[in-house]
Amino acid sequence: MIQRETKLPRDYEVMDMVLQRGDSGELARLLSISPQLVRAWCRSPETDDEFATGKFGPLARLRTLISMIREDDRKPDRAYPIGRYIADLLSGVFVPLPVHHPAADAGILQEVSKVLRETGDAIEASRKAWFEKTPGKITAKEHSRCAAEIDEAIVALVQLKIWIEAHTNDR
Repeated sequence: MIQRETKLPRDYEVMDMVLQRGDSGELARLLSISPQLVRAWCRSPETDDEFATGKFGPLARLRTLISMIREDDRKPDRAYPIGRYIADLLSGVFVPLPVHHPAADAGILQEVSKVLRETGDAIEASRKAWFEKTPGKITAKEHSRCAAEIDEAIVALVQLKIWIEAHTNDR
């Protein structure tokens, strides 16, 4: 069963944002479906209203797949390849946030600072390896350490951003 989203924007609103006038015909042709179905993906799929004409679209189905995996495993790890795949399609990056969030105190700033120092150290070690120790090459161990530190830094920065947004007074 497809679960309803509770946060905005909803999947049909995202579809409505990204599909431009005339896209429904082209997308319908590419997917071998009707243009009416593509347009229905851009409308609310409410089923209790006799006037609602929306249909659950690909984003709602993707959300259902991820929810099913999370329910099966009690954690989202097995669904991470989906996030990485979509991020790759968009020339982006997928770095999952940890389940626990740091306490809302000055400790978060110290933790972010520590993580960024460690990331800087890993990047510096990679730079030295690439340019000084073994020009043009980085060992698998150096790559692994640097990549892990960068992922940790991204997570720390996102957590800091969330913390700052939650504690901004002039909203």
